Amino acid sequence: MKELYFSCHAPTATSPEAAIRQLRENVLRALAEKAFCPSDMVFMRLFCSDVYTHARLLPSIWPDTTPCQRVLIGQTPLDSAYISLQAYCIRDAQKRLEQDGSLLVQHGAYRSLWTLDHPPAPSDSCSQSDAVIAALRDKLRRHGMTLRDHVIRTWYYVRDVDNNYAGMIKSRVSQYEACGLGPQTHFIASTGIEACAPQPHTLVWLHGYAQLGLQPEQITYLKATDHLSPTHVYGVNFERGTRILYGDRMHGRISGTASIDHEGHVLHKGDVVRQFERAVENVAALLHEGAMSLQHLQAATIYLRDSHDCPRIAPLVKSLLPANCAVNITHGPVCRPDWLVEIEGEAIAPCQSAFPPFL
Repeated sequence: MKELYFSCHAPTATSPEAAIRQLRENVLRALAEKAFCPSDMVFMRLFCSDVYTHARLLPSIWPDTTPCQRVLIGQTPLDSAYISLQAYCIRDAQKRLEQDGSLLVQHGAYRSLWTLDHPPAPSDSCSQSDAVIAALRDKLRRHGMTLRDHVIRTWYYVRDVDNNYAGMIKSRVSQYEACGLGPQTHFIASTGIEACAPQPHTLVWLHGYAQLGLQPEQITYLKATDHLSPTHVYGVNFERGTRILYGDRMHGRISGTASIDHEGHVLHKGDVVRQFERAVENVAALLHEGAMSLQHLQAATIYLRDSHDCPRIAPLVKSLLPANCAVNITHGPVCRPDWLVEIEGEAIAPCQSAFPPFL
């Protein structure tokens, strides 16, 4: 396949500067091993133990040389020193980095838009969420897209999630309803997780993915209602997962998934091991509904409320997820305090259909 997800770490670094240099070397090595090159990179998600410091260091140590979106996420990596990376590449795609920080990618019959929005000024989490959703809608409009019809995946990063998540949800429910997104239509696959941004005043910021050229029949919203409840039953509004069918492959975009049952209850309170096992079971159920399996997972991010739990789940990550899956484990408290762990994933599976190929 001409797509690649990979993760890189800096396990032996003794300073932030050394970690960035080590990470850059590991990225170049990983690309070469897979016969990709730096110009194929679409985005890099950089999980940073001190996002403010790393944002200042990166331009001088690792300059931007190709159109690629960098997303700096203030979540301490638990499987690396100072900083870790998750990257996505497409070979033979035409890319253009916009002045607003968005990345436009032309591949086959499709145009993908990767967006990144931070609020312009200090305010409460509801107002900042209003601002970033409005900014996303403006970008979409400039490219002939809408929130309802073209956005496939979002990541809402929330500083101090225990106190600011409710404001973000209040905004998102209102904004989405105004765009015609609801239980009777559909929502958007999403993760809402704690993270800091490079700007200290930021309480809510948004990373998004939209695509132009899809027909409605190519999109399936994954529910797995025998395992998970609809999200709106407990006041939030996102799809558990989305499958996109192309002529040559299918993509599974799995939202942040925790230890929850079909009625919306938290399972295995206080037990991070059993919670992780249930979360993976839920991901598998979502993928199965989309004619995929865990073996098709190409990337996974695992968020832990307590960083000390990492050694307890690390063996399970290796035993439950495929060996070739690009995994990052970070300190990222989930939206409910009783949830100790959450996992999200990206899957790619081969298929044949009458729709235009991805590439």
